[in-house]
Amino acid sequence: MKKIFQIVGITTLMIGSFLFTYKVQTASKMTDELLNEIKSKKDGYKENPIEPYIKDKTIVPGINGREVDVLKSYKKMSEVGYFDDSLFEYKAIYVEKKLDKNKDKYIIGLNGRNMNVSLIFKIDDSDDITNLVKKLDNNNMKVSFFITSKYLEKHHNQIIKLVQNGYTIGNLSNNENYEDSDFVWMKTIITNIGNQKYNYCFTNKENNKIMKMCKLQDSYTIMSDVIKSNPLLNIKKTLSPGKIIVLDYNSELSREIDTVLDYIKSKGYSLISLEEGLKE
Repeated sequence: MKKIFQIVGITTLMIGSFLFTYKVQTASKMTDELLNEIKSKKDGYKENPIEPYIKDKTIVPGINGREVDVLKSYKKMSEVGYFDDSLFEYKAIYVEKKLDKNKDKYIIGLNGRNMNVSLIFKIDDSDDITNLVKKLDNNNMKVSFFITSKYLEKHHNQIIKLVQNGYTIGNLSNNENYEDSDFVWMKTIITNIGNQKYNYCFTNKENNKIMKMCKLQDSYTIMSDVIKSNPLLNIKKTLSPGKIIVLDYNSELSREIDTVLDYIKSKGYSLISLEEGLKE
């Protein structure tokens, strides 16, 4: 009888061992197949980076690429047990000429991969932008407001709220005098009240003094013409993907702003802030 139990025990052990080995081999085969499928298909999902466009002293930022992270993708798909390209995990392929290494150049546009446009409103000390912000919020549009130190002093709470809500605030210092101590004071406030990472200066033409001071303060310099009249007509002439359009916020623009925003929207463009539009 004892011998029979020994035989049964050995047989059971052999069957269990066989089943275990089979399961391991099956799982291993599935693992190899899943890993191989990820490896064989990953190149089809790769996006190469687009280097910035640099000409003389100007720059349009590039766009980082991405490629499949094989190990992270495999780990995620292993949890469900099958290949699913929606579960791909990616890692960045960075541009070689990064924007933050080119602060000695004037930024003249956003990257043009998408139908994005950035509007900059130059704000005078006495301007009231309350209604404009309401219209932008109602249309899910984000823009940039370039303000002076006096405006910041008068409307500190408003500016905090704008930055926290995804708008970009540009730095015009004290009447665009970037050698004034207000420039550094404004930069400290603007970049510490929310998620805005960079400080932005402005000029409508090449200006070595502005560029020198802005670079010294680790800031970007935007260069563009300023639309002071006939805003709708001039926007129609210049609108294109990646365009930075600077507008003087005057009474004429205030009257036409609804038409301007409707026109941009009707052409399929999205209005985004500088902070968003200059991401690589």
